[in-house]
Amino acid sequence: MIKMFKKFIYNFIKYPFILIFLKSPLVNILKKRFTYDNIYKKNIIERILNRLFQDEYYNKLTNKKEIRSITDNALGEGRGEKWANYYYHQHFNNLYTLKKKRVGLITLNAAMPIFEKIIDFIKKNNLENNNDLYIIQLGSSSGKDLDFFYNIFPKLNYLSTDINDEILEFQKKKYKYKNFNFAKCYAENIDQIIDKFNIYKKNIILFACGSLQYVNPFFLEEFFQKIAKYKNLNLFLNEPVSLSFLKKKNKLSSNRGNISFTHDYYQYNNKYNNKSKVIEKKIIKLYAKNDPGHKDTGHYYMHVTNNFISNSI
Repeated sequence: MIKMFKKFIYNFIKYPFILIFLKSPLVNILKKRFTYDNIYKKNIIERILNRLFQDEYYNKLTNKKEIRSITDNALGEGRGEKWANYYYHQHFNNLYTLKKKRVGLITLNAAMPIFEKIIDFIKKNNLENNNDLYIIQLGSSSGKDLDFFYNIFPKLNYLSTDINDEILEFQKKKYKYKNFNFAKCYAENIDQIIDKFNIYKKNIILFACGSLQYVNPFFLEEFFQKIAKYKNLNLFLNEPVSLSFLKKKNKLSSNRGNISFTHDYYQYNNKYNNKSKVIEKKIIKLYAKNDPGHKDTGHYYMHVTNNFISNSI
């Protein structure tokens, strides 16, 4: 009943909204209010306005500069540090707490296998003390994911990337390890960071956990094209997705709301990084089918190798 009501309200205000806001200078008001603080508000009217703006304007943009302006604004003016601090205190501390916490019907470890998979990969390939191995995270937020790996493998090299300066400054205060580096980087510019740190001939584990969902499809294509040129790279990703969208298999991406997308990462990789090998792909169901708020939410796990180690797990 609530879903039908939301759909009715959405369709009722859709065309007046487009005419009044999106076809006039008033669109600049919506751009400025499209921040992480506002898009998570529960007021039904505000949520519908945000969805309309994303559906009818943001998702249709192809101008790189304008997309960047909107996404950068979403975390500006102290919001980046605020969210980094929030996730810093919410994060699990070790494998024990990762396996103990639960998400819906399953453990956090089952919902986010990326952490244990990377650990197993490093150990199986005897990389614990490899000075030529670099672990890079896209969208590192609080930095706690990298700190988690550092506490297990303190001799490896770590590169934390994010799109927000406030987030990176927050991390620099928290992590003063000599083998940690920090860089502002958008996903599609990952090649610039690899070249900047002169590690294109090194062994690279590149991972994303909940950050690629915020990459516009326009840029996700570029990202997979860029990583295709590195033969010594393994990509691990663990991202939230809409389960119903993945069943359709007629598009590569779909809007999930709140400036995020469901991407079919396997199809992106096949299309733009087709010389790689998919080691594992898994769609994880987290919630019961009768869960009213989350039943369509799942996690997409994938490990792709550009073949720097033949005995990848």
